Amino acid sequence: MNRFDKYIRSKAAQERTEIPASARDRVEQALANLPEQEILAYRAPVFPRIAAAAVCFLFVTLFLLPNVSVVYAQALEQVPVIGDFVRVVTIRNYFYEDERHEMDIDVPGILHTDSEAADWINKDVSALTTALVNQFYRDLEITADSGYGSVRVDYETITNTERWFTLKLAVSETSASSNNYFRYYHLDKLTGRVVTLGDLFAAEDFSEILTEEIRRQMQAQMDADADVVYWIDDSGVGEVFTSVDGDQNFYWDASGELVIVFDKYTIAPGSMGTPEFVIGKDVIGDMLASAFSDLPTE
Repeated sequence: MNRFDKYIRSKAAQERTEIPASARDRVEQALANLPEQEILAYRAPVFPRIAAAAVCFLFVTLFLLPNVSVVYAQALEQVPVIGDFVRVVTIRNYFYEDERHEMDIDVPGILHTDSEAADWINKDVSALTTALVNQFYRDLEITADSGYGSVRVDYETITNTERWFTLKLAVSETSASSNNYFRYYHLDKLTGRVVTLGDLFAAEDFSEILTEEIRRQMQAQMDADADVVYWIDDSGVGEVFTSVDGDQNFYWDASGELVIVFDKYTIAPGSMGTPEFVIGKDVIGDMLASAFSDLPTE
C-alpha cells in the first residue's frame, strides 16, 4: 500500500456517511437483470463464492466507496501529481445552495508524508475553511429569508519546482458588499520549512525598502491614471498604507520576480480589487538571505 493509499484510507476512516438507498436499489436492480441462463449454467459448488465475491466487488467499487467518503470520491477525481515530491488533492468540499445563499468551499490537502511543514499548512487551511463554514451557517440563521450571501474558496498551485512550492488559497465573500482575500503558503523543499516574506531577507531594513518601493509604484500609477486610487495619504476614507510586514502575502512570478499581494480594501478602495506589486531584483537582490539568493529555482 503506497503512502497516498494510506492517507486516503486514514481520512476515509474518519468520515461516516450512510449509503444512500438509491445505491442499494441500483445494486439490487443489477442483480435482478443478470441473465438467467448464465446463473443456470454454473451449478458447481464454487459458484456461490465467486458470485458473492463479484457482487461485493461491484457494490464496493461502484457504489460504496464513492458514497462512503467525500475524501475518497474527491481524491479519485482530483489527484494531480505536482512536482516530484508534493501532491495536492481536494480532501473535502462544503456545498450549500438556496435561492438567497450559496457556499462552495474546496479544502485542499498537501500529501507529503513525514513533513511537519505540510501538516502545519493543512491544519491552518482546515482551521480557516472550518471557520468560514461555521460563519456561513451562523449568518444563514440570521438572514435566512431577509438577505443574500455567499462564500467561495478555491485553490491553485502557483509554484512547484525541485526547490520551492507555493499554494494559493482564494476566498470570496459577498453579503451587503463583496470581499476577496488570499492566503499564500510556501514550502522550502530543501529545508522542509514554511517560509514567510520576512524569512527571505537578511537585511533588517527590508520592510522599509519594500514599503518605499511600493509607495513609489502606487504614486506612479495614480499620476498616470486618475481612476487609480491608493491610500497613501490621509484621505479620511481608508487606512493609510504605512508598511509591509514579514507576514505579507507574496509569490514568485514566472519571470522570477517577487510579487507582493494585498487583500481587497487593505490599501485601496474596493474598485482596485486585490493589488499586486512586482518588486524588481535590483531592489531586493542585496537584501535576500544567502539561502534564498538563487530563488526561484525553475
